[in-house]
Formats: sequence, C-alpha cells, structure tokens
Amino acid sequence: MFDFDRELAERYGAFTSYHSHASPIHTEYYGENPAAEVDRLLDHYATPASTVLDIGCGAGQTLCQLAPKVKAIWGITLGEDLLQATRQRIAHLGLTNAQVVYGNVKDPDAVQQLPKSTFDMAFSRRGPMFNEHLLPTLRPDAIFVQELVSNLDGYPLGEIFGRRYHAPYASTDQEVLLSHYAALGLFPISCKEYFYDEFFRDSAHLEAFLIQVGAMLSPWLLPHSLPRKPYDPLYDRPALDLYVRYHTTEWGIRVQRQRKIFVLRRVAFN
Repeated sequence: MFDFDRELAERYGAFTSYHSHASPIHTEYYGENPAAEVDRLLDHYATPASTVLDIGCGAGQTLCQLAPKVKAIWGITLGEDLLQATRQRIAHLGLTNAQVVYGNVKDPDAVQQLPKSTFDMAFSRRGPMFNEHLLPTLRPDAIFVQELVSNLDGYPLGEIFGRRYHAPYASTDQEVLLSHYAALGLFPISCKEYFYDEFFRDSAHLEAFLIQVGAMLSPWLLPHSLPRKPYDPLYDRPALDLYVRYHTTEWGIRVQRQRKIFVLRRVAFN
C-alpha cells in the first residue's frame, strides 16, 4: 500500500477495494470467492493485443494490476482524490500504457474524453453500469464484464432499517439489467450469483461500517420517490441494536451479502 492509500482506505473502505478499520473481521464465501472469479475473467478475456476500459476505476488497483497484460488501458473515475491516487499509482509503477480521466459516465461530455471505437474489453468492478454514452467507445466485438455488489437494503438488514426495495431495481434485478443491456446490443455469455456472509466484531464495529459505506443503506422505502437516507446513528441505533440481538454468532455479527458477475458481448443486430 502506498502512502496515499492510507487516507483513502479510511475514507472509502470496501467501496474502492480498500481494507480499513470498518472492514469485516471475517468473510465467508463458502468455497468460491467472487473477487477471484472477476480476476479470472479479466485475465481470460484480456490479451496482449487488448485495449481495455475500466469503468469507475476508483483508486486504480485493478487498472494497474491489468496494465502489464494488455496493449493499453484507460480508466474513468469520479472523485478528484481517486483520480490523483490512480495517476500516482501509475507513475509509481512506471506504467506507460495506462491513463485515467475524471468524470461521471452518466455525463456525455465526460465520456467524450474517451477514444471512440477503441476498446476490445470494458469492465466495471462494483462500479457504474454500462450506458448509451459509453457504447461508441467499444469495438464491434467487445466483451464487457460487470460485477455488482448488493446494497445493504435487502433482507434482513434493510427490513429492520425500513429501507428495503419494494420493486425490482435496475442495479440488482437480473431480468431488468439484462433487458437494459440488450437494448444497447450487449448480450450475456454468463451470469453468476454469489451469496456470502460478512462478520463484524460488535455493534460499534458494524455501525462504523454502515457510516463508512453511507449510500449503500440509502433507499427510504421507495428508491425513486423519496429522499436517499444513509445510516443515521441517532435515528437508526435502536434498529441496529435489534439487528445485533438476533444476528450475533460465534464468528461475530452476521450480515448477508450478494454479488452478481455478468459477462456480455457486443453484437451487431438489426
């Protein structure tokens, strides 16, 4: 870990692939680690001739890990501190085939910084979903790898905090997401779903995690009609105490999580 990573780890934690004071003390994947599967897929589809796009590259860990294996790699990230961290990491490692730009992929002007018809492969590691603004950057036969990690609004944590979604949501519901991607000409090769458990030392440790991840516990009953509601220690502590009471195990306080990994290919169709 570089010096500039330490502050970012405390600020962002798992949101940008860091381990921090608020990280779980133990994660049980029950035999198959989704992060290892993403690494395997990226290694499989990336070749020495590939030009790759990292969508939502965060602080650049995966971008720099993949750079020596490909012809060129670009990243786009939202957050000036993350942008600077990625550039420093690239410089520290002496990478000459990697570059990163600042911007929100939902902003067509920001995406204009990326070259057109260039990328053989794109991926989003717990980052933004692919959209119509990014489509012109792909080559006709490009591969797209998407990893989604569940928000904390599902059962049972979301139930107790009153923030469970009451309808399918594009970032988590598979049919909605695949329909969205089909409209962009991206069709599935594989879809994998993982359920796993994270364990926290005590209620203070879990609360620190909820505060750090912030928006991951944000929907307030209906995601599109009411304001986003991150964890509030003053308001939500009674619900947290209730959750801890019923979910404390010999390994710690258990929180159920979910990840989905999609591999899609771009297809030209009429």
